Amino acid sequence: MSDPRYTILVVEDDAQILEILTILLREQGYHVVRARDGQTALSQVKNTRPDLIVSDVRMPGMDGFTLCEHVRADPAFAHVPFIFLTARDEKADRRRGMVLGADDYLTKPFEPEDLLLAIDARLCARLSASSGQVGRDARRDAAVGNQHRLLPASDA
Repeated sequence: MSDPRYTILVVEDDAQILEILTILLREQGYHVVRARDGQTALSQVKNTRPDLIVSDVRMPGMDGFTLCEHVRADPAFAHVPFIFLTARDEKADRRRGMVLGADDYLTKPFEPEDLLLAIDARLCARLSASSGQVGRDARRDAAVGNQHRLLPASDA
């Protein structure tokens, strides 16, 4: 699914993690735009119109939850897939992220494969929604090459 026409906004205040994510996504062919805090990210959303957002939660100034609220509240960007990638792994944090409209909530430390699968699934769902196909079919198709990771352990 990686395609240089897809722009991913990565929002992460830790410089090392931001660099790792940038390298990982660029190696997959995505165009990456970066921000170190929520306020800068909100400006980037309006300026670059990303196809997907990957955001940490804990950041200086505007946190990821507030960023998600702002993105979802703007009709021009409410459709943009939003994935949290954060060390905050409490059930209440996950629930809050999903209630705010996040499409996925992954925790650190993370497996690169899990993040890439989440991104592919969301971009496929977005593409299928715009072309009139059923989103779950596109997600299934995106996972075909990695279905052993999606099946229960007894079926893998």
